[in-house]
Amino acid sequence: VVVYNRQNCCPDRIDGATVYVGGEYCGTIRYTQGRVIYSIDCNKAIGGDVTITQPDNYLTLCEVKVYGEKDNTLISPGRRTEQSSTAHNGVSSRAVDCNTDGNYFKNSCTHSQSNANNWWRVYFDTDYAVSKVVVYNRQDCCQERIDGATVYVGGEYCGTIRYTQGRVIYSIDCNKAIGGDVAITQSHNYLTLCEVKVYGEKDNTLISHGRRTEQSHRRRR
Repeated sequence: VVVYNRQNCCPDRIDGATVYVGGEYCGTIRYTQGRVIYSIDCNKAIGGDVTITQPDNYLTLCEVKVYGEKDNTLISPGRRTEQSSTAHNGVSSRAVDCNTDGNYFKNSCTHSQSNANNWWRVYFDTDYAVSKVVVYNRQDCCQERIDGATVYVGGEYCGTIRYTQGRVIYSIDCNKAIGGDVAITQSHNYLTLCEVKVYGEKDNTLISHGRRTEQSHRRRR
């Protein structure tokens, strides 16, 4: 995200302006005297909007240029899910209901019954090449419980979430791992997921089944 600052007056007002993509923090602008353009690296954050906030001053933007590309298709909404256990009515399907509200009492988050050896899984109708898994954490309580949660595609390890205070969204790069499901495990705490967005595309079609074949020769045994 590239921000062009005002130059004829008050350029210092831009100091502290913060950039978000889909609610995910990208970075904060620090004013430098004489500088016109500020570039914030969002590291391929996924979202449907870009927001710039300024809590401490007027906000004046002379141009905002956002560079990106359309992400792979969101494939998780409404899919079949299951989890190791359920508590407080936090059923597994809540994580794919397209409601990212982090307040548990708004009925949008899952909740395991146990505080150890937990897992959650979403199933697809065929194998997908998964580019990224985006996890929305609970916000009204116990945010640190997400620390150490691990993401897998078809049993292949993608990455582990490390809790950061104040962070809502965690994005795990799966590098087009191929599988028919995505699983999130949490071995040492309760597992609560307020939304899981899986991005990917169908793997290349299997084209060999039932086709006409021949071979150089056949030997009778």
